[in-house]
Amino acid sequence: DNEGHKCDKLKIMGVELKKTTLPKEISKKLSTFIEEYLKGKTWDDLAKDIVEFKDELYNTKDILLIGLPKGVKKVEYYTNQYNNDTGITIPGHTMATIHYNQALEKYGDTESMKISSGMKVKVFYLTKKIGKFKSIALPTDIQKVPQWFLDNFDINRDMHIERLIDKPLLNIIKAINKTVPSKQTMSTDSLLGF
Repeated sequence: DNEGHKCDKLKIMGVELKKTTLPKEISKKLSTFIEEYLKGKTWDDLAKDIVEFKDELYNTKDILLIGLPKGVKKVEYYTNQYNNDTGITIPGHTMATIHYNQALEKYGDTESMKISSGMKVKVFYLTKKIGKFKSIALPTDIQKVPQWFLDNFDINRDMHIERLIDKPLLNIIKAINKTVPSKQTMSTDSLLGF
């Protein structure tokens, strides 16, 4: 029912799938998976689709697709605190922003925009810590990912898939006593006959 009119669509509100911490394309795809299940698609078929989507994201060449969206505030203040080693706790996404701004200077990039307070960013977790940095950001509005970024930073894609797919789905499907599928769980289930 949609304000007195019968309809065949879901209205999803207040769940992790709709938070702004998920890229819109991914949120839409996860919502589609839930809708397909509610409309009768078997869990086995849906699990295959979810694993395929996870593989697609893991192997994407468009790194911006898997960045975690955030808004940054007080960049200049925290940069000053970081540079003066005050010991103040700096939010993770702001540290990622500081890392990016430092990398602009380090790699002599005068074309890419610097990140300042009030901007939207995409955060990327690194496979290995670099100094005090566990992640690096890119401005959401960036037109082209700088080559220095691609050449020097190894993104932890497993962590991104977990945060983009597994965690948001788990909060919904645990209610139906299911777990987020992976290649390993699907292989195990098929071997054991579940």
